[in-house]
Amino acid sequence: MASWVPSLTVSLICVASTYNACARFFPYYPAEGQSSIQRHWADFRPVIDVDLSTLVCNDPGTYAEEYATVAAGAEIEAYYKGWPHDIGPIIAWMAYCGPEPTSCSSFNGTGRHYFKIGQAGLLSGTIHEGMWAQKQMIANNFTWSVTIPERLKGGAYLIRHELIALHVPFTPEFYPECAHLYVVGSGTEVPGDEYLASIPGVWKKDGKSSGLLVARVACLSCEHAC
Repeated sequence: MASWVPSLTVSLICVASTYNACARFFPYYPAEGQSSIQRHWADFRPVIDVDLSTLVCNDPGTYAEEYATVAAGAEIEAYYKGWPHDIGPIIAWMAYCGPEPTSCSSFNGTGRHYFKIGQAGLLSGTIHEGMWAQKQMIANNFTWSVTIPERLKGGAYLIRHELIALHVPFTPEFYPECAHLYVVGSGTEVPGDEYLASIPGVWKKDGKSSGLLVARVACLSCEHAC
């Protein structure tokens, strides 16, 4: 991230009820010896090229060492301490890794696996002065909450938060963060094909202005956002 200084703390994804106990990954520290539910990333630079594999879980996006067990229907919070950008949307995705708690440790995340569980953009007002999701997140102590679909089939899932900063004209900045979850519960439902998107692939450059064309992907249990 060009304008986010390295001293700021990495984002943190965790179950709201056990927020302070969640394992975090800290960039700029040696990766060796860190044990986290969050996939590794090296620094605060954004992803600009939407065709790169780093759009999946940032750079390098190395597998997490841990996973968090979460009940279907539970709330998840993402924490971005000191986040400086207040213009842009926030999207939360999930992708099924497999039936075992550690299945995400062998799931690289590339491909048509992702379904939205939450999204918000310009909530009110004008583009430059209005209330964007990122401004609301900052006002809410730098946290953003989403709910795991209550009827979702159990198993290992990658949860992927995507902040898209729009403060630079014609150059959207993507900040993806991923964590390993193991969903438990009595749910049996899985998203149909119409809910799935490919990453990379869901965003397209128009070739001239680098404006983005959003793939028409439905949102699972998003309520007001979709």
